[in-house]
Amino acid sequence: MARVTEVFRPEDHPGIADPATRADLSALFAHLFPDGAPGEPHAGYAVLAQSPRLALAVAKMSDCVLGEIGWTRRRDLRELSVQALNWHYACDFSFQAHLGYAELSGITPEQQAAIPLWRTSRLFDDEQRLVIEHTLACIAGDVSEELFGRVKARFGEAGAVEFTVTVGWWSLWAMLLNATRPAFAAERSRPLPKDAGELEQFRREA
Repeated sequence: MARVTEVFRPEDHPGIADPATRADLSALFAHLFPDGAPGEPHAGYAVLAQSPRLALAVAKMSDCVLGEIGWTRRRDLRELSVQALNWHYACDFSFQAHLGYAELSGITPEQQAAIPLWRTSRLFDDEQRLVIEHTLACIAGDVSEELFGRVKARFGEAGAVEFTVTVGWWSLWAMLLNATRPAFAAERSRPLPKDAGELEQFRREA
């Protein structure tokens, strides 16, 4: 059971009686479910919806990270980075939630299990090792000039910046989930309807 009240529907919020909170919740759920059909967010957003205005800002940032920047369109590298940071933070919820995404994007279960051995494992190529190395260095707060130079050489300056921001982005989710401890369940880790199209594309391209 999560350490805070999970807000899967606006009426779940303890402050629903407050008009300002109710308005913020309405705006949040309208953004999460833009077709107007009733729905429930995954457990991460259900936790974050304790602060609905913050949750809405995060959701808008998520739209950008998932759909509007170039680096994350390399889904294989994106998911490898996500699983590397989930391993670092020991975020079981997020690691399990991304297992299928990662595999559909081309990162095998064996590779995901071998992330702790990334330096020596033959399961990774040089580009994949660079992604793991930069992800873990960002989390540690120790990105050397030499390493960042290699990231720029591989992905360009904009790509290096976008890559670095996405490490911070998914680290936010890992830290939030670790602190609030929602129980993992497949039905509580599904993508939002507006993100499900990408998952279907994953499946078509797999």
